[in-house]
Amino acid sequence: MREKSSISRLTKSVLTFICAVTVTTTASAKNPKEVKMTIVDDQLVITTSKNENDCPWYEKREAGCIKVKRNEKSEIYFHLTGDTKCDLENGTDWELNAVYLGGYNFDDKPSKFGFSSTSDADYDKVNKDYNIADRTSGLVTTTEKTSKKLAIYDENLHEYLVWYKIEAICKRTDGQPAHITTSDPRAKNGGTG
Repeated sequence: MREKSSISRLTKSVLTFICAVTVTTTASAKNPKEVKMTIVDDQLVITTSKNENDCPWYEKREAGCIKVKRNEKSEIYFHLTGDTKCDLENGTDWELNAVYLGGYNFDDKPSKFGFSSTSDADYDKVNKDYNIADRTSGLVTTTEKTSKKLAIYDENLHEYLVWYKIEAICKRTDGQPAHITTSDPRAKNGGTG
């Protein structure tokens, strides 16, 4: 009887340890970053400062910059806050639409997002980290999407800088193409080295 009790306690201890490790790993893997935005005069304005989300780093940075520290993974959330009314012609409301990446290790904002001119080896790093839906445009696969919230995931396996662009659209009541506004800070991966 005593042997069964010891085995039972040992089994419970092992299961408790496995659960604790799983919870700890899951919590650390999420490591959320958040970028808040608002609409001002029908333009998308980032309200998250350049000193948040583990910024600053030494390179030039702007409001909304994101740094994912070495050996961390991160869920990155983009929130549209405040009044979202669109005052442009036949506009309804502003909604978050997409996240694009580009400018692999560029010092300045790229004139065009995407990775058409990036080497296959460097593109593969970004794709493994962010799950790129379209190489040409740099569109990132979202893990969550509503009118006021987008989320992407960063595996952070490789160290590099990349620029991101957030796109918001204002649908029109006349059926014409939506109005578009964007904002484009940088993200820095620390990698796993």
